[in-house]
Amino acid sequence: MQDTVTKIGKRQIDGEKAADYVVFFSLCLFLLSPLIQVVRETIAPHKETMFGVIRTYPFTIGTINYFVTFVVIVLWAVFAVKLMRSHRQGNRLTLFVPLVIFGVLLVWMYLSQAINGFDQYAYVGDPYRNESLFTFMLYLCGYFFLGAILKSDKLRWAAVLLFLAGSLILGILVLIDHYVTTLRIFWDSEGMAAIFSQFNHYGYYLVIGIMLSGILFVIREVPMSVRAFCAVVFVTENVILILNNTFGCYLAVIAALVFGAIVIMAVRRNKGECIRMIAVLLAFVAITCVMRFAVKDNGKSDMSKLVSDIGNIATDSEQAGSAGTGRWALWKHTVEYIGEKPVFGWGVEGITERLDMEEDTINDRPHNEYLQWAAFFGIPGALLYLAGLCVIMFGMFPRIKQSDSVSMACFIASAGYIASAFVGNTMYYTAPFFFIFLGMMCRDRFYQKALPVGKAETEMKQEPETKQEPETKQESETTDTESEQ
Repeated sequence: MQDTVTKIGKRQIDGEKAADYVVFFSLCLFLLSPLIQVVRETIAPHKETMFGVIRTYPFTIGTINYFVTFVVIVLWAVFAVKLMRSHRQGNRLTLFVPLVIFGVLLVWMYLSQAINGFDQYAYVGDPYRNESLFTFMLYLCGYFFLGAILKSDKLRWAAVLLFLAGSLILGILVLIDHYVTTLRIFWDSEGMAAIFSQFNHYGYYLVIGIMLSGILFVIREVPMSVRAFCAVVFVTENVILILNNTFGCYLAVIAALVFGAIVIMAVRRNKGECIRMIAVLLAFVAITCVMRFAVKDNGKSDMSKLVSDIGNIATDSEQAGSAGTGRWALWKHTVEYIGEKPVFGWGVEGITERLDMEEDTINDRPHNEYLQWAAFFGIPGALLYLAGLCVIMFGMFPRIKQSDSVSMACFIASAGYIASAFVGNTMYYTAPFFFIFLGMMCRDRFYQKALPVGKAETEMKQEPETKQEPETKQESETTDTESEQ
């Protein structure tokens, strides 16, 4: 009898490990999607026709999304069966609150689109952004969910390092394209867009890479070799960000670095981490100063423009509409549209044609993700989305001291993307990065809350304990002093 129970337990553990590898593979497909697209462009380059550039990136991401959808459906079915079995056995269930909020949001999104009608935008998105209703749903119940359920510490580390390695390789190719020779794989060399369609889209990607590498360099548990690799990534991608000249993303990195410094110095309060955090801040300032002189004073002109834009907005000048490269006019019109349909919104891309017809706008999206959610799915939809983000981010604070390196890095990187979202758009090839890392920072809380009580504790105990580096004498004395107080 005992042998039978042992065999069943072993099969269950083997099954969970296999599921973890499937999740890891699914996430890595997207985390490495820019490199996959580089290979695809090398083999079959994009074509320029009389109708414009025919790009293959949507097909690359579409194929990955189909595979991820299949995996997610299977895993959600397994998850539901586990919950039902546990309920029948009389176990008390607790729920992972963000999943509940996002679940309600999914229902609201579908209801909003049903009221506005299922047009081509709802089914396939527009030809440029390729974001349908299904795509937005996949961000929440797909990529976020997969990030949260990736359990193995080794696989979590591997996922983050693969992303950083991919971003570094892409960055090196961008620098070669910019300084050495033009590469056919990049269709917009002048704009420093890399494999993406616009330079600001590459900026969203860079924000995540910069913050992941910067924070991993700071955290004390990270091995020295990994720390050195992260330093190379941090410097390289900061240089590219300044060359890229997406000022909104540059400001987002500043905000995230300040936030990270507060978390490291005021909450974690480890002497070594504080010193390395200061080094990261000084490196960022040094790179900015050097590149400012190397690239015709880029930073100074952008900062002057920002001050001028704020003055125009404050005085309601005629030039206020052009503030933020036209974003202020976009935001004002979007707020007006939201006021017309505040509850259910306009549906996916529902304000596109109206923004196109405005005389003082040159874009068909608000360039603010939070206004975008409100315009597409109504104010309740935007509030549900923000509530999910707040629960996730604020829920991390009580666990900051005990959090592992990957969770901490994902926490600060997510904060960077959240900041950049104030002046950015969701895109089919960049938004999933955010939702993956947002999910990965929730791993411990997911397995404590989303599984049946009792079973969660058992499964967490089966996870091998990570070896921590021995504390120095000074750190030990600090801990003892705090415990005495």
